[in-house]
Order: sequence, then C-alpha cells, then structure tokens
Amino acid sequence: MRFIHLFISAFLLMVLASCEREIDIDLPNDEELIVVEGRIRPNEAPVILLTKNQGFFDAVPAGLEDFVNSFVIQDAQVIISDGVQSEQLQFTIDFVNYPFFYYTGNVIKGEVGKTYALSIIYNNKVLTSSTTIPAPVQIDSSWFGLNPFDIAEDSLGVSYIQILDPDTFGNAYRLYARKNSFQFFNPVSGSEFNDDFVNGNNIVFFAGSADQPFIAQDSFVPREFFYSLGDTIYLELASIGRKEYFFYATLGAAVGSNGNPFASPTLVQSNIKGGLGVWVGMSVSYDTLYATN
Repeated sequence: MRFIHLFISAFLLMVLASCEREIDIDLPNDEELIVVEGRIRPNEAPVILLTKNQGFFDAVPAGLEDFVNSFVIQDAQVIISDGVQSEQLQFTIDFVNYPFFYYTGNVIKGEVGKTYALSIIYNNKVLTSSTTIPAPVQIDSSWFGLNPFDIAEDSLGVSYIQILDPDTFGNAYRLYARKNSFQFFNPVSGSEFNDDFVNGNNIVFFAGSADQPFIAQDSFVPREFFYSLGDTIYLELASIGRKEYFFYATLGAAVGSNGNPFASPTLVQSNIKGGLGVWVGMSVSYDTLYATN
C-alpha cells in the first residue's frame, strides 16, 4: 500500500512539472489621476497639496528634487470660494510649514460654519469639492497611562483624552499629536471616530504616538508607537464632517490591510469629484500633557 502511495505522489509531481509554462501578462497603463490633500481651518488660509498617482510597479525617484518634479503638481489652477468671494491660490514652496509644497492664498480665511467650494483645473481635468468648518469640541481632560496591552510595561504608554460630544448627531473627529521638540502635528493612526453610537455622551479614548512622515512603517517598533515616560505630549483634536471622516477611516483601513492576503479590499471614500483625496474643513482644540507615572 505504501508503494502505491509513493507511486501516485511521484506521478503527480511529474504531471505538475510537465504542465509548467511561462505566462506573460500585459498590464495596462495606469490612468493619471490627481490626488488632493487640502484643508482649511478657522482664521487660516487654505493649504492644498496636489500630487499625481503612481503605478504599482513604477520606481520612486530617490532624490527630493526628482520626486517633487515627478509627483507634485505645481501649475494647476486652484480656486476656492466661500459663496461671497473667490480666490485663485498660488503654488508655494515653504520648508517651514508642512506639507512644504502647496497652494495657498491671502484673501479667504476659514470661519466656523462656512462652506468652502474648491475647483481644480489641470491637464484638461476638472476636480470639485466642498467642505464646511464645524464648531470645535474642546478636550475636557487628558492624561498619560502605561501600555494597556502589557501589564509588565513600566516606561511606555499612551495618551488618554476625554471629550463631551455635542447632542447634535453627525460629529466626527481626528486626533493629531507631536511630542517634545517635534515641530509638526501629525495624525495618529486609527484615531478617527464619529458619534454614531455615543452622540451627546462623554467619550474617553486612548492613542499612541503620531505617525512621522517620510518614515517607513514596515514593522512594529514599540518606542515609535508609544510615548515614553518624560515625554511632553501636545494634542490637537480636529472636528471634521462626516464625509471627511469616512475618507480618513477608509484610508486607514486600506493602509492597514495593504499586503494582507486575508484582508478584504477597502474602497477609499474620497470627497473629491474627478480625482482622489480629501478637501476638509476642520476646527481644532489643543491640550498638553506630561508622561508621568
């Protein structure tokens, strides 16, 4: 009986080997799309970064100048309107303020409750969007706590934030943070949430350290994800609209499932007609805490 099993196994191996052949797949060229990362906040001018999408197998330029010239759109017509006046924004290179290469203006500034229409014309394509700046929701309190996933941890932890959600349905939030001498606020992964199930209630949530731009997140490094005892933590809670919330939530899900063969594909819900990305009105509240045990 054992001989029969070995014979069958050897036969199957020969059949599989004889069926092997090379298959050439002609992949279609990716359609060029415009990616928008735009925001407007109270008392601030709009900031809009425009880039091009990239083919999955395309090489990424190594140098900064080549990268900017290949992906950053510098000659688009970008117009913003608040319903009363319109302004054509100008492309700016500014290494003091992130994202460094963006369109901005000096006439229209953000106001709570106002709606702002965005129009972009580039390479015979027209993109449109609109967003409203919601009222800010204050951070009631914040504190530091050691890593809740490891009871033996004695030096790494997270920030806890408490807010009182307004009793009007439809509020949404995204948390930004920076620590110590870092210059820029950056988004905290997975910090987007809305009030679908907690409308009008006190909300307590915890968050790790903010993502750092231009740093590959190929592996989990505890000291990058958590705060350390002694850190000074600066928090920025952004109130955003529901459409904008769904963009950030689905974007986070798509990034988190990238490369996972068992994860379902996620369609990122952009609020840009004719392109990809987000145009978001946000109002912010701030708090500072110290990582002490």
